[in-house]
Amino acid sequence: MNRAIAIAALASALFIARPAAAQQSGWTDYSPSKTLFTMGYQISEPIGDLKSYTPGTSFRGVTFDWRSMLSRSFSLGLRFNWNRWNDNASQVQATVTPGGTPAGATPGTLSGPVFRYADQFALQAVGHFYFGDRESLFIPFAGVGLGGVWSNSYQQTIDLGFSQNGFYFISTPELGLLWNFSRGRTSAALHLSVLYNFTTASFRNVSNAQALVETMGLTVSY
Repeated sequence: MNRAIAIAALASALFIARPAAAQQSGWTDYSPSKTLFTMGYQISEPIGDLKSYTPGTSFRGVTFDWRSMLSRSFSLGLRFNWNRWNDNASQVQATVTPGGTPAGATPGTLSGPVFRYADQFALQAVGHFYFGDRESLFIPFAGVGLGGVWSNSYQQTIDLGFSQNGFYFISTPELGLLWNFSRGRTSAALHLSVLYNFTTASFRNVSNAQALVETMGLTVSY
């Protein structure tokens, strides 16, 4: 009799524990992600007129993405990113004509150190298409962003400063790769991508400020 009671009690315990165990294992069971968040660091190379204004590579940039999967291979979302380009020149010469001088007077030359920088703060709607199997280790993708960018530029020569800012259009085609290193109900991946920033931002002798941008970041999805 005691043996029968013990067997019944053990069976009941196993039956009660079974849903809990299944629920716990569910946290590590893989499921296709519906939402993706990306936080990344950006390095950018100015192109065209922007390169003439600030020729050096920029190591100041961040990006934040939110994407929602509308189908197994397509997502829509929002992106915010910031980039800064700057340049220091120890000695620059510029020809100037002082105000109030008689007609035909010889222009003078102004020389001195120059400091320049340009900031871009962009907010875009983004769409991405993902190639291959979403459950694979590597997931290539292509996308494009469309939106607006607030541009701010500043130039200082000795103690003379000049600043310009405005809100402009920006378009950003993108090619990238997600490298999954942790998969489950919540997954994590290394995000690598290359973007081409085209804007209508104009300042000084710069028009249509452009840059080639590399992003490395972390994508968390669930």
